[in-house]
Formats: sequence, C-alpha cells, structure tokens
Amino acid sequence: MSDAKREASDGSDICIPSKLTVDELRDELRCRKLPTTGLKPSLITRLEEALSLPGAPMHCLATAAPKPEEKRKKRASNKKEPTRDEFGSEEEYQLAWTKWRESRDNNNESVKRSRMMAKKKREEQERVHEEREAQNRKLETVVSSMRDEVKFLNKVLKTPELLDRQELVRLEELLAKGMPANAS
Repeated sequence: MSDAKREASDGSDICIPSKLTVDELRDELRCRKLPTTGLKPSLITRLEEALSLPGAPMHCLATAAPKPEEKRKKRASNKKEPTRDEFGSEEEYQLAWTKWRESRDNNNESVKRSRMMAKKKREEQERVHEEREAQNRKLETVVSSMRDEVKFLNKVLKTPELLDRQELVRLEELLAKGMPANAS
C-alpha cells in the first residue's frame, strides 16, 4: 500500500483511492462503514466521496485498524485427553477429564448412531433393489410369454391352413382366456 498513501504532516498516511487495490479499497470502505460491493471504479468513487466530506479523516483507516482474522476460529478440540500436569489442582484436572470423557462418550455415541442409520439406509436400499429385481424378473416372464403369443397369433392370421392339431388347441385356449382386463 506504499504507493496508495502519502505521509501527512501529522505522520499519518493520506489515502489515495486510485492507487489502492480492490481488496484495499474494500477494507478501507469497511472501516468507514460504507458498502463494499461493486467494481473498482465505483469503489474508488465511493471512497473519494467519503474522503471529501467535511470532518472525514483523510488518512487510511484500514492500515490503522487491526485486520479481521482470515479464517474462522475453530472450536477448541476436545479430542486430546487432558494430562495432570496441565492443571494446578487435582480437582481442576478431574473436572477437565470428566468433561473430556463425556465429550468423547457423546462423540462415540453419535458416530455409532450415524453408522447405524447408514446401515439401515443401505439395508433398505438393498431390500427395495431386491424387490424390484424380483418384480422385473416376473415382468420379463410375462413379456416373453406375450411375445410368444403374438408370434403364434401372427402365424394364425398369416397361414391358418398350416396349423396342426396342437396349435388349434392352443388357439382355442387363447380365445377362451380372452383379452386381459387392462388391455382395452
């Protein structure tokens, strides 16, 4: 940010918006509690307008303000078992160890529940899969039977004079059986 600021007579840095990067512009606008959205030209204009207001500080606030943490702070890990030498008294150690043990037990139960739920879900999916496979096998049998009947009926229509006695009996059975109820 050395090009983006000049030193004022009081030792602070005078802010020159056109020399700032987009991230620096956003930091400066954030410090001044102004919107930080938009393209670089609109950010420059917004900061220049803020600097031109009477009583507005001319120096860069972003360099003076502490930068917010880039990463969120993680929760304190409670996976590591506390040791006696980390605590001033036996009572503090026992309290910390009990808390750690409860946390580990809760975690273990949670993992167990999660695995059981995953197992149940997997078993249910396998059961549904097997049911559908069985249903598909039945449907394949029905479709195969219907194909045979269609071939036979096609033969009956094309060459009825060539039918033997067995085929005539089969034709009578088909006619007696009739059309399926849902075929109409």
